[in-house]
Amino acid sequence: MRGHWWSCLLGLLCMPAGALLDPWTVSQNPPAISLMRVNSSAEILCSTSLSNPMGLYLLGYFQGDRSVVYVSLAEGRVTKRTVHSGFTGRVDVVPDPGTGPGCGFTLRLSLLGLEDTDVYYCKWSYFNTHTLTPESLESNGTVVIVRERDPQEQCDGHAMDLIFIVLSVTAFIVMLFLFTGAVILRCTRFKKHYRPARAIARSRPCRHQHVFPQHRGQQLPYSSRSADSLDFRGIL
Repeated sequence: MRGHWWSCLLGLLCMPAGALLDPWTVSQNPPAISLMRVNSSAEILCSTSLSNPMGLYLLGYFQGDRSVVYVSLAEGRVTKRTVHSGFTGRVDVVPDPGTGPGCGFTLRLSLLGLEDTDVYYCKWSYFNTHTLTPESLESNGTVVIVRERDPQEQCDGHAMDLIFIVLSVTAFIVMLFLFTGAVILRCTRFKKHYRPARAIARSRPCRHQHVFPQHRGQQLPYSSRSADSLDFRGIL
């Protein structure tokens, strides 16, 4: 894009000086920059106030002043001859009804390609009756920039990319807020219904009571009594 603007600036600075010396004799429209798309067409209107033009050239400035097309007006007859081979079959010349016969033509360039980007200007040839020599007058140029895509489509494409980025960022922010809100709500509910558990007292371990076994009386052989035993106390 920057290269195109530099081309436009150079084209405006390097316009033929004939238009500045005699701006009312020849004219060319559109004088503004034309942004064209590949395979599109550009129309350039060339007109003059000369009463006896001999011919009209359409030249390309940055391509070594190449002659795109030449329109012969000799003897009152309008004939067309394409000069540059690259424009064969791509140039239409239509007389302008708003001017006098042979004093205005619309030059239509079709099937434009990227290599056709240039500053195009009209050059009228005529016979100077004062000097008795053929002379020419050049008009202001028309900057034609050919691009792969239409500028409006490119702007629309950038706008769609920007909209997509904005929507993506917005969706991410919304999802982040929803997630954060859900976490905060869950924490709030958990805190509201939370009941701390009471400490459970540990039971002391049961101590085994030592049960002393009952000592049975020692049975002495002499003190034991029996129902069948004999009582010797009566005998003695």
